[in-house]
Amino acid sequence: MSSQPQFHFDDYVVRPMNEGDRAYLDSLIEEDAYHKGRMTPDFFLNLVPGEDAWALEDTQGNVELYFKTQVAVRLSIQFAHSKTSEERSRNRTALLKGFAWIEAMFRKNRFREIIFDTQGPELTAFAKRRLGFRESPVELLRTLAPLVPPGRHTEHWQALPQPTRREG
Repeated sequence: MSSQPQFHFDDYVVRPMNEGDRAYLDSLIEEDAYHKGRMTPDFFLNLVPGEDAWALEDTQGNVELYFKTQVAVRLSIQFAHSKTSEERSRNRTALLKGFAWIEAMFRKNRFREIIFDTQGPELTAFAKRRLGFRESPVELLRTLAPLVPPGRHTEHWQALPQPTRREG
């Protein structure tokens, strides 16, 4: 992580975390009623692709807080037709097969989590039972406005989907 840049704003510096933060972070966790026994410094220091961990310091180098980021994606689905049992069956099959491909693409692009929006009770049950989703009552969500105006999309994928080649 040493190749990551430092950021400066107002009277703060944001720098990548490192092993030198372990002892202080451990003491903070031990004093925190919400984190004691639930996490260790490894949560911030043993990262996988798609995760980064940072320390926010004042100008004297005192750590004010630590934070970890994980790249997440929000997934919404609109099925073509689902009135008949045959259409619903085709949708389930397409979702099972399509989701495997979608998940692989998300992983290749360092996404660490999928947030799935649905209001449908049948789809919710299916996603939990067959796709491995779980409900999470402990999250707060905030949508960020895009940096580019709608219609002026910039590519963000590192691994682009490839079209399927059909033999015939």
